[in-house]
Parts: sequence; structure tokens; C-alpha cells
Amino acid sequence: MIYLFLALLSYACTYYLTGLLIQGQLADVAEGLRHRPDAPTPGEYLRAVKPHARRAHRQYTLMAGTALAVLVCLVASWFC
Repeated sequence: MIYLFLALLSYACTYYLTGLLIQGQLADVAEGLRHRPDAPTPGEYLRAVKPHARRAHRQYTLMAGTALAVLVCLVASWFC
């Protein structure tokens, strides 16, 4: 039961942190678009990349969450 809890906690943490990183990068790029006259507006850009960001968020969460869950479960099995 503890391994299930640790795995869920690992995925939850990586989901949250990955979301913060991706949203921060998107906001930074959208802010940088304001200074370019030939670029789309930040709203248009965000609407265009939102599906891609959602997919990347899911993929990175699964990759990093799996790695973290395995690592945490190995450490827990070492000490328990």
C-alpha cells in the first residue's frame, strides 16, 4: 500500500511541477512576442500552442513521474 501511495505522490508532484514549468515558458514566450511586430498576438499564440502544451505536459509528467516513482520505491524498499 505504501508503494502505491508513493507512486501516486510521485506522479502528483511531477504533474504539478511540469505544469508550472510549461506554463512559465509559455508565458515567457508570449511576453516576448509583444516586442516583435511581425509576430502574432500573445492570445493567438497561446490558443495555437495550447493543445501541444497539454500533450507535452502529459508526456513529460508520465516520463518524469515514472522515473521518480521507480526511484522513490527503490529507496523505500531499501529502508523498509
